Amino acid sequence: MVESPTKATTIASYLDKDWVVVATKGHIKDLPTKSYGIDFQNSFEPEYEWLKGKKTVFSAIKTKAKLASIIYIASDPDREGEIIAKHCFDELIKLKKPIFRLRLKEISKTEVDRQIKLKSGLDLAEIESQIARRIVDRIFGFEVSPDLWKQLKISSLSAGRVQSTVLHWICEREREIQNFSKEIYYQLKLQGSVSGESVDLDHQTKDKLDSKSIQKVLADIGILPEPNRLKEILLSEIKKKNIKRNPPPAFSTASLLETSFRVLGFDSKKTMKIAQTLFEGKSIGSGERIGLITYMRTDSTRVSDSKRELGVSYLKKHFPSLVLEGSITPKKQKKYSQDAHEAVIPIHPDYSPETIGSYLSNEERSLYALIWERFLTSLMKPELGEETVYEFHKNNHVFIYKNEFITDSGFKAFGKRDQKKHSKKFDWKIGDPFLYESHSIEEKQTEPPVRYTQGKLVQKMEDTGVGRPSTYGSIIETLRTRKYIVEYHKSIGPTSLGMIVDDYLFLNFQEMIGESFTKDLENKLDQITEDKSSRINLIQNFYDSLVGLLRTPRKKYTSTERKYPKYKEETLPSTYAKPNPNRSAKIKASTTRISIPTEQTNAKPCPVCKEGVVKTKLGKKGKTIYFCSRYPHCDYITYES
Repeated sequence: MVESPTKATTIASYLDKDWVVVATKGHIKDLPTKSYGIDFQNSFEPEYEWLKGKKTVFSAIKTKAKLASIIYIASDPDREGEIIAKHCFDELIKLKKPIFRLRLKEISKTEVDRQIKLKSGLDLAEIESQIARRIVDRIFGFEVSPDLWKQLKISSLSAGRVQSTVLHWICEREREIQNFSKEIYYQLKLQGSVSGESVDLDHQTKDKLDSKSIQKVLADIGILPEPNRLKEILLSEIKKKNIKRNPPPAFSTASLLETSFRVLGFDSKKTMKIAQTLFEGKSIGSGERIGLITYMRTDSTRVSDSKRELGVSYLKKHFPSLVLEGSITPKKQKKYSQDAHEAVIPIHPDYSPETIGSYLSNEERSLYALIWERFLTSLMKPELGEETVYEFHKNNHVFIYKNEFITDSGFKAFGKRDQKKHSKKFDWKIGDPFLYESHSIEEKQTEPPVRYTQGKLVQKMEDTGVGRPSTYGSIIETLRTRKYIVEYHKSIGPTSLGMIVDDYLFLNFQEMIGESFTKDLENKLDQITEDKSSRINLIQNFYDSLVGLLRTPRKKYTSTERKYPKYKEETLPSTYAKPNPNRSAKIKASTTRISIPTEQTNAKPCPVCKEGVVKTKLGKKGKTIYFCSRYPHCDYITYES
């Protein structure tokens, strides 16, 4: 039993006719959408319900399972896959058949056979962790979202625990851009030659020089008032250091998303969708279906010994001069890495993009080539060379010339990479003169902070431990769906609504959505053990803290008018300049007023709980929605007919 029909087809091709492979098509149960779905009187137990259409799907699966002698549940090998396995197990245990868990880190015959022999059970710690995470997120959303509606007088607002942290990063960067004041400064260069080689010397200073300071430097070294007074500057010091640039490690989910966005222009959602297809299997050659990459949700860059051996063997055959001799020291995993799965790598390097490219779509081929090349590159020799800094001193001023000499391009010689030209190795000595010819003064200005791209946001999530590989893409997509952020020319900025929501949330719930709290909570959720009490204690502490904040007086800005980026119909204005790698244009600020609708009068008591009153709001399709003021604690809701 797997999640995806595509994966089911691939795995079925590895097994004989005695096996039946079926697909659940993802989750079969979840918390209800229109009610809290948590039993507060019974240790925060989740109250799952069947997802739409899944009861029928699973009924057909159950019919086939009744005829089976043994059942294997092979949902994805992560936290979400484990809860799917648990829900399937709870339904199938009634059949009184032996049930085992398969965790396929790759879709290959070898891995399927290996997992079948293991006869593993459910991972109770992973299940407890997923339940805790889901309940914590549900509590935050169901408690804070109504508070947003009430305090901001804007219906249908939503607040997510991790999404709110990421939204604050985006809004905080926007405020930095808005508050930025550029500073003009000047850079001095001298043009001339040393031993017949034409070179430019850069003036070194710790301070940014204004126009008066530049004039003083020119006077100090003798260019002013008569340029011809400066004839030469002597070489005073030579500093050398070895260059060793190691190849980048194989992809984690975050680095794959960042690189795919930067190189291919694929957003997170698109990258993960294509990677899922490559993982689940494609028809190659005579029709054989094979999985092409390992599981694509991981925070690890580790490569197993068996996969490393395959990679080195391929390189020795095709690129022998690039292979790193000796053992490779594994890179230290990032601080918040769980290292549950190895890196995202090709299952077999012999399936090169050239040999199987005709069986893939253009986008699949592009992403596969990125993963394939990154894996092989990670096993190659480093780039080696020497950097020399030549210092020329004149009246307490220092001018330098840097020269880089590459002795071995290493991994950078692989494939179609742009190879760096080997610069000359100079035999300059202390006391050699720099013969002055001219000078130039370049006006520069400090640059504002650059807005995040999807790739940089994902990278920050991984670096700070906020979010997990399975949620990186969905966090950004959720913020976009809620119209809290907008993307233009790859740069992400907050909408006026996003700024308003962030202002309120961070002013009143900073303790719950601050970066340090969020990553600390993520770690605690990861560390939940099979002991159910640890899950209950964590949820109880979180709930008590949140309720405590909700009971405190709300903090508000002194004015209802604040400056936010103005986006027409939630898109950036046409005047928004396309950013270049060194600069990102400002979004002009405008004044946005929050409209405060009049309070309802003659409110009727709630017919369900009798404690709240019936409120209304306008739904997305223009119909009036009637709900209890105590929502989500009371689930009364009805719609205009």
